[in-house]
Amino acid sequence: MSKYLYGFDLSMECTGLTIFELDTMKPILVTSISTSHFKKSATHGQKLKYIEDRMLEIIKQYPPTVVTIERGFSRFNTSTQVIYRVHGIINKLFYQTEQIYYPPKTVKEAICRGDATKKYVQDTIKKVYSNIIFENEDESDSFAVALTYLIKNKLIEWNKLEIKKKRTIRKCE
Repeated sequence: MSKYLYGFDLSMECTGLTIFELDTMKPILVTSISTSHFKKSATHGQKLKYIEDRMLEIIKQYPPTVVTIERGFSRFNTSTQVIYRVHGIINKLFYQTEQIYYPPKTVKEAICRGDATKKYVQDTIKKVYSNIIFENEDESDSFAVALTYLIKNKLIEWNKLEIKKKRTIRKCE
């Protein structure tokens, strides 16, 4: 039975999720769960239920071994409270699975440098994983969080200096 690493960038509007297969250390799912299709009148409860239902489908297909989550930070009190409701759903769904929170700076530092922009982190990831297509920043953030686990636990070789020298390969459409 395969073992799976989940990486999350949690949000009420668009939660990013990346899953790596731990036997191969390869990403097998990069997706996001968006609630943007809900009407403005939709409640937080309706959106949370949608996120939970979608996650249950994914968990059935890819039973988690370890879960990594980008740690939130307090910017605006109300939006922070809403985001932490999503954290509660994820904490509940994965209660039997090890959950590791990484601060954004730790994620950036593991991949390139602590003061990097989201774009720089994404570009660095693309140098190694040129076949991955990110539909939004939430997906690239979730990928970075999962990758941080692999790097910090020395499950993959990640040489920041060598990667920095690589040129990004752009595919023509």
